[in-house]
Amino acid sequence: MTTAQQDILARVKRAQYADQDAVEIADDLRELGRAPPAPLDCEDVLESFLLRLAKNKISVEAAANRSEAVQCISRFLYREHNTHKVVAGNDRRLAALPWRDGGVLVRFDTAVPEDPVSVSYAKLAVAESGSMLLYSNRDNPGANNWLVKDHLILVDGLDLVASFEDAWAWIRADLADGTSPRGIIFISGPSSTGDIIGHLVQGAHGPQRLHVIFIGDVPEGLLQRVEDRAATTKA
Repeated sequence: MTTAQQDILARVKRAQYADQDAVEIADDLRELGRAPPAPLDCEDVLESFLLRLAKNKISVEAAANRSEAVQCISRFLYREHNTHKVVAGNDRRLAALPWRDGGVLVRFDTAVPEDPVSVSYAKLAVAESGSMLLYSNRDNPGANNWLVKDHLILVDGLDLVASFEDAWAWIRADLADGTSPRGIIFISGPSSTGDIIGHLVQGAHGPQRLHVIFIGDVPEGLLQRVEDRAATTKA
């Protein structure tokens, strides 16, 4: 924004509140209150999150613990790419995973074009939209989110929140010490575009597939139920 534009906006703001003092302005803003959060798809936060993942074309597996999560990663790698190699950022939670339990050969680095799969660890997950919150920094290089064909994201059940309001409150608290990542990213599905003669194309500007591994207790049969419901309802 240019200096001239800033000056014009400042004059408009002064004129708008010319007959009000700071206390009155603060009172007016307080009376506006906050908009209510968007309603969830289900009363249960976990079910709502899983349903939103299914609607967003995100595949998901459940793992009871970190060892099972690594085994999920191993099976995905071998099934889809006939390999046990994967690239990951320097997130200490990823470094602490028992990779040997699944025979996974992990490289902690930035993805290159030859890497078909990357794995990240979500800071938070948002049930309202089926989004995963990631910071873009050394722990999670931006290329790991966009360059690969398949992006695997681990979600800890303890990090699931209901709404974006909850997520931003968490972010503000997390960054209260003044530190800041290069970027704050909400990932809500695989890359897609409808710009090509009106046909939906996956992977045009980023990963073709997004696969979530949810670490926590998931009631038996819930994944299948949400998949069936997503297939019969609109997003």
